[in-house]
Amino acid sequence: MRDERGFSLIELLVVVSIIGLVAALAVPNLRRARQQALSSSAIQSMRTITTAEALYERKYRKYAVMADLSPEGTLDSHLATGQKSYYKFEVLLATDEVHYTVNATPVLDVTEMNHYFTDESAVIRFNLGAPADATSDPIPSK
Repeated sequence: MRDERGFSLIELLVVVSIIGLVAALAVPNLRRARQQALSSSAIQSMRTITTAEALYERKYRKYAVMADLSPEGTLDSHLATGQKSYYKFEVLLATDEVHYTVNATPVLDVTEMNHYFTDESAVIRFNLGAPADATSDPIPSK
């Protein structure tokens, strides 16, 4: 009789099938958790920008674009660049500089992630898969 060592082809196929099944269950949950973490970071960044705008307005009696908010020390270095956590942030001023809007657009998975919007009302609004605006639903309060 021969001395056989190792696994049979059937045993290897069963193990590979089990690993594939576990991966198929884990990957979507991991992706969803990542998207939620990025969205939470974007909401917090929107709050930070809103606070920075309020502080700037109290000091100068007008709102500012991102480049003017950075030297005030109210934005961290990552957010001051206009991008953080795979979101792009854009501050737009009205011509009178007494109104502003902030848009947060995802850089990855644009059609599958939330887009955010806020203005001087400080209400953060969202829209799934398309740019948010003043008519979009506000984020749910926890």
